[in-house]
Amino acid sequence: MSLNHIPELLAPAGSIESLKAAVNSGADAVYISGKKFGARQFARNFSQDEMEQAIEYAHLRGVKVYVTVNTLVKESELPLVARNLLEIYSSGADAIIVQDLGVARLAKQLVPQLDLHCSTQMTIHNPQGVNWAAENDFKRVVLAREMSLEDIKKTARQIPRKIELEVFAHGAICYSYSGQCLISSFIGGRSGNRGMCAQPCRKKYQLITGNTDKYGKYQEGREIPLKDHYLLSTRDLAIYSHLDRISEAPVDSIKIEGRMRPPEYVANVVKVYREALDSIARGQWKVREEDVSKLKMSFNRGTTKGWLMGASYQSMMGRSNPGNRGLYLSKVVNYDKKNGQTILKIKTKVNPEKGDGILFKQLDNEGKSDNLWGTILEHSPEVKKDYLSLKLRKKVEIGSSVYITRRKSLIDWANHLVSNPQLPHQISLDLQIDWNREMVPIIKVTASPAWQDNNVEIEFKADFAMEKAIKQPLSQETIIKQLKKTGGTPFLIRSISLNYPGDLFTPIGNLNHLRRQILQRIQDKILKTNKPSAKDIKSIRTQFSQLTKDFNLEESVLEESSQERYSLKKESMALKDKPIFTLKDGPIINQTDSGEKISRPINLAIYVDGTPSVEAALQAGCRRIYFQPKIEVNTEGKSPHACLKHSHDYKAYFYRMDLLIREAATLCQDYGSDLVWKWPDITSRMFISGAIHLLNNLPQKSISGVMFGGIGALWALQNNSYPVNLHGSGSMNIWNHLTVEQLLSPHVSSLKSITLSPELPREELKKVVLKIQSIVPHCELEFMVQGNLEALVSEDCLLQVMGDEMFVEKFNDPHQFLGIKDIKNRIFPVEIDAECRTHISNSVELCHLDHIPSLQDMGFGHLVIDSRNKPVDYVLTMLSTYQKALELTSQQGSQLGKKLNSLKKKVKKISNGGITSGNFLRGVNDDY
Repeated sequence: MSLNHIPELLAPAGSIESLKAAVNSGADAVYISGKKFGARQFARNFSQDEMEQAIEYAHLRGVKVYVTVNTLVKESELPLVARNLLEIYSSGADAIIVQDLGVARLAKQLVPQLDLHCSTQMTIHNPQGVNWAAENDFKRVVLAREMSLEDIKKTARQIPRKIELEVFAHGAICYSYSGQCLISSFIGGRSGNRGMCAQPCRKKYQLITGNTDKYGKYQEGREIPLKDHYLLSTRDLAIYSHLDRISEAPVDSIKIEGRMRPPEYVANVVKVYREALDSIARGQWKVREEDVSKLKMSFNRGTTKGWLMGASYQSMMGRSNPGNRGLYLSKVVNYDKKNGQTILKIKTKVNPEKGDGILFKQLDNEGKSDNLWGTILEHSPEVKKDYLSLKLRKKVEIGSSVYITRRKSLIDWANHLVSNPQLPHQISLDLQIDWNREMVPIIKVTASPAWQDNNVEIEFKADFAMEKAIKQPLSQETIIKQLKKTGGTPFLIRSISLNYPGDLFTPIGNLNHLRRQILQRIQDKILKTNKPSAKDIKSIRTQFSQLTKDFNLEESVLEESSQERYSLKKESMALKDKPIFTLKDGPIINQTDSGEKISRPINLAIYVDGTPSVEAALQAGCRRIYFQPKIEVNTEGKSPHACLKHSHDYKAYFYRMDLLIREAATLCQDYGSDLVWKWPDITSRMFISGAIHLLNNLPQKSISGVMFGGIGALWALQNNSYPVNLHGSGSMNIWNHLTVEQLLSPHVSSLKSITLSPELPREELKKVVLKIQSIVPHCELEFMVQGNLEALVSEDCLLQVMGDEMFVEKFNDPHQFLGIKDIKNRIFPVEIDAECRTHISNSVELCHLDHIPSLQDMGFGHLVIDSRNKPVDYVLTMLSTYQKALELTSQQGSQLGKKLNSLKKKVKKISNGGITSGNFLRGVNDDY
């Protein structure tokens, strides 16, 4: 019977023990990380020596190893990343998983033979993003968890070039789109994009609402009564019950999340999925409740089939509890005072055992968790008919719910599996042994790895000679018996052919030694076939040395450039009475009598979401408007829970969008200003289709450009016929110049500007700005300086926790403020977009007004104010204040710092939550 196609089973490994657990439980591939540049820095991870050992262990058992290099990388770290890539390549890894486009660029230059996988941190969530990856030589895309199976099927049909598709199958789910979450970074400098997330989504929050003043600053609000308060906590993904549908889809790999989980978790989850996939391959699979119970006892925060399988908002979220829920057993029905025993009524096939972890949860009258108590069972439970008795150290209230959160037998099994593999042998050996005239054994070994088409052969001469037997010669049977002992190795000696002259003797120890030689030499040869050749490594090392020299040279050049810029600045100050010319695009350039350009002061740009704000920005003198129209959704006569997500009329939506853009375009043309249509950073397949259609029907030159926030949107725009400049938003996560080079490959001549990441500290900004200017001088650099910056975007609709009446009220009153408040009373603004996604902004407004001189010295073209979700008065006040700051900076007068600080105090008064310099001064936590 032919086997059905099944996807690769990819398992996590945060330690060598977890790797062995994954391999020995049946994983087809594992993903691991070195000590740096992996998105799980709190896992133990692998040193270089450990990585080599891990790869060898896996490869000898036919398991592939992918290494994560999936964090964002600073300009100053590029040489270190290059060394890391060289070490990974030399170790024989099968692929690297990357987030940073600059790292991908570097890998293509340095180790082009190494397969590249797009991390889910790249936020590839539409067909266009997959097409971009395929055209840019990636082997695989790890799709965003938010993509549905139907979206994946449609995506697969639209890919002109083959590329592997990978999806998450089991484990924790981030609340935000991966790669787009900055909330941990904004709160405490622990960036998720650097593998240091503090998991603020697992904390308690209170939903609040209230009114705002004329600047959009929220006033005293009121708390919205809610049953649950872990508003951002998702359930854990578990698609086990839907594996048959996944296997029928164009999915090449399913991934288990959990590099921070212990070996027993990895072993148990992998084993369940392995057996299920093998059953599907045989056409004999069905869901087993026993397996479901094992998965729940391994770890779970409540399970969901995920966006992948079309889960609802309610089934995606676990807002009542962010911790391990385990497997529900029963309720406490009685307490035996005489014997000190807690009595449960048996309701499941799984009974607790001695050594298991048990959680008791008592609920109050409102159904909330009032009291939690966990313990390890010190005694075996007693079973009598339908009741089970537990001897505990304390009395538990009758009515408490009981869960198994830790299964000792599963842990013991996993620990045994790590040390005693139970997988069938996958490398068969055929031995041919002859003896020469000196009675030295000549051995020829042919290995047949199950995962390879070609055999591997070695031939060698033993390092001992046998001698004529005096009393008891060795028989053929004895020689074969000793050589066949391969226990604890991945080898099985299938056949031994002896041309034995007979009547020979050697100590048994020599035969054991020979057996070890055979296994070691064939192992070395097999491993060698999975590693790059010495010639290739030497060539790469030579290239690496040259690359390192280039980096060091560039560092020196950048220093000279910085000094030159300082000198030019002083010369510019001396020439401040010379004529100043305003260019058509807006920038101001000081010139000498000979016409030599000296410096280029910064201009302002602004994000707005309504035409009144567009007009206000123009009146304030702003010459670049990024317009992201907010389309109000009509919920009249409909269930708001349905209309915003599943029944939204995209045709009507883009009709309204068209009207708003044309209205804004007319205003900008009257003022001679640039209008840039800002697309959302998350652009669904339906949005891109409608947006491209709208774009192609706009009058020529009505807008000057489009701002994109994802590589799928970039791909769609660069292949579009409408002539338009492209602008990259901060969501592109640009931390180094190689990322820009990758964006320009294939060449994107229309890339007008890029916004650097708000996570970058000042010193790194200096380096990356100078470097980018040296390679793409035509591309303007922008930086966010003001606003409640977006901290995350989620496919969840947070308003689902509210009743329908309040839900509709929010959309009918756009001036009503909505936010979430944490235990420190920080309030994070919340917005729900037309596609029902949740956008959460930082609780404090970014303000770089007093850093304008420093930013101007760096060479930025535009400073950007984010005034989305703000009224007109905010737009006018902020622009006029920053314009004043620019004028003061250009004058370079005395007491500049004092004057800027005075303006900063004015800004603080109208800013939501106060002001912060964000990561600009403190940077991000780099304690790798």
